[in-house]
Amino acid sequence: MNLVVDIGNTRLKYAFFRQGKREQTGNEREEMFGVLERYAAEREPVSIFLSGSGKVEDSLRSRLMHYAAYWQEAEPAMPLPVTIGYETPETLGFDRIAGCVGARLFFPDKELLVVDSGTAITYNYLSKDNVFLGGNIAPGQEIRFRSLHLYTEKLPYVEAERELKAYGKNTHDAILIGVMKGILWEVNGCISEFLQRNPDGQVVVTGGNSMYLEKRLPRNVFFERYLGLYGLNEILEYTKKDNKT
Repeated sequence: MNLVVDIGNTRLKYAFFRQGKREQTGNEREEMFGVLERYAAEREPVSIFLSGSGKVEDSLRSRLMHYAAYWQEAEPAMPLPVTIGYETPETLGFDRIAGCVGARLFFPDKELLVVDSGTAITYNYLSKDNVFLGGNIAPGQEIRFRSLHLYTEKLPYVEAERELKAYGKNTHDAILIGVMKGILWEVNGCISEFLQRNPDGQVVVTGGNSMYLEKRLPRNVFFERYLGLYGLNEILEYTKKDNKT
């Protein structure tokens, strides 16, 4: 059994995998430890991979290590199933790598654009021969809404909604539509540019806010909510094999 844990900027995500198949996914810490306790009682070994774009608490790390038959934590120099073609790999967010590795599982022979819509929106490019080429980082929707509120005198804070009008007839709707459609136009622009360069390429979208993009992007765009967790599990399996050689 494998457990992968991703500590993001806003929340924890975890998934248990058995032979590459996702068995249980969640966000509640104590629920996760309850499952680990059950496996410990059944004497089933669990390999654990911890990754964090957010702050990883020492207490959480120690508690997880207690249950780990095999332990791996994300670090810049670790072995990976992709080649990093980034000029500053030490500053590269591991969530971006995991997303690309996860996308490769679904599309083994494509040039890939992986869009992760979360606290930030990242655009990540993986070549057909598995080289992470780099990408772009833009503010996510929450940052945009909060920035308009914090850096102006009178604009209110607005929360995202799925249904959008053509344009706003009041300040609330003007902000809502401006932010949400601004993101949509940005994402569509990156997709269009990518497909112009790579007509046979594949676009994969993930992230906590990706639900706001569904049904608003081209039909051939692939959505996978748990893409990064699939990627972390694949990296965990890769490191386990590497350590056996």
